[in-house]
Amino acid sequence: MRGAIEPANSGYVICTNDPEKYENRSSELQAIVNADQADRKDGILNPGVAFRDRERRQRVAQIFGEGCFKSAKDYANAALVFQHGDQSEHYLQTFLWSMKSVELGDVSQKSMMALSIDRYLVSKGHKQLFASQAFKTSESPCWCLQKVEETFPADLRKKYLNRTLEDQLRWIDEMNAGETCHSPGFCTKDLNPSPKGTVPGFW
Repeated sequence: MRGAIEPANSGYVICTNDPEKYENRSSELQAIVNADQADRKDGILNPGVAFRDRERRQRVAQIFGEGCFKSAKDYANAALVFQHGDQSEHYLQTFLWSMKSVELGDVSQKSMMALSIDRYLVSKGHKQLFASQAFKTSESPCWCLQKVEETFPADLRKKYLNRTLEDQLRWIDEMNAGETCHSPGFCTKDLNPSPKGTVPGFW
């Protein structure tokens, strides 16, 4: 039936109105994040991490489907897990959840918003906004910065990433220190523009 809702006597209780269930799910989200980070200790990926990442995403999605996200921390934890996804849609979901976390008061998630929307745009063949995504092929020891949307305001880049474009280019130089790089700076691969309107509700 269109527009049907659960009857008052159905026994169904929304997760966020069930303190015990919500607390259990929120604690589980934190445990999932702890496992995610343990698989990446000291920047080294443990064997089989891709398979476990997929399992973690599936469980986070189930918890979200139960309606068990409520706090800024819940959304931030879910965003971190999906940031380690392998599909464009995973990065977009990360952006949406980190943006919700910011709305709920966790301003530290602004940087996750920047990282995830850049990763999403580049994965879709578009220029990034915040200059957070670098690239290196297996044939070259040199990193380059994926091309950046020229019309994106520098003050927004500073507001969310707390870095300027010049800072990011210096970051590339630092990663290439000691290497002979003939084309430092921006990558040569062409990407589609990302003008205002590319990210509805944000840019």
